Amino acid sequence: MPLLERSLLIFFSASDSRQHYVEERFYSPKISQAPKSSPLATKQALILTWIQKSGVAHSIKDLEKALPSVASVNGMQVKDYIQALSDDNKVRVEKIGSGNWYWSFPSEEKSAKDITFSKARDENEKAVSMVAELQEKFAEAGTARKDDEDMLLGPGNDRKSLTTKHTALLKELEVLRQELARYNEDDPVEVDKKRLETKQYKWDAEKRTEHIQSIEGWLKEQTGGDKDQMMNIMKTYYGDQFNEEDECLREL
Repeated sequence: MPLLERSLLIFFSASDSRQHYVEERFYSPKISQAPKSSPLATKQALILTWIQKSGVAHSIKDLEKALPSVASVNGMQVKDYIQALSDDNKVRVEKIGSGNWYWSFPSEEKSAKDITFSKARDENEKAVSMVAELQEKFAEAGTARKDDEDMLLGPGNDRKSLTTKHTALLKELEVLRQELARYNEDDPVEVDKKRLETKQYKWDAEKRTEHIQSIEGWLKEQTGGDKDQMMNIMKTYYGDQFNEEDECLREL
């Protein structure tokens, strides 16, 4: 119990035992109460999971029928939940025909992950190159130090100048050690780990591609096989991943 609350209990105990009992009942729940999760967030998570697992697009009427039993929400509230997820860019919405259709595929996160992974890979390669360069400088500095120590025994060198140079080399070595320490994580073990992550990303991409092909088939049915409309939809959502020659999603 906080100091302020404990002091209040002592004060009431000395003046009025009945008040002490009342205050103790008032403060005690504050100690045992556990934080509660937001029901709204929980229901949104259930709705999003269901939409992603379905693997298809849904009309608002379909969602108003299905989601009340999925997330224990009122049918009249479904539109508000879907709008909130759409505002957070967790659910995509597109007007097709006379109505809006809603969907969410984990594969849409692939592009962002690929960009992040590409940047991380470039930074890793740069760091590995820098580590090799620093190790080479470290070896050269160590050799120079050894030569300086040997020169102490030779004629024509005063002790003061050699000591000054020796001190400067020690400082340079310390700087190099600190720079090497900052890149300790970029060792072969980490490189192997990133290779495994790359394989996992590729597997995920192939899985999401299947989802994309599934929705392509569904869209083809919805558009009545209208090729121009299909091409416009695919160009819009595939972006630079659209293969103009094959008129489909670019191969990995």
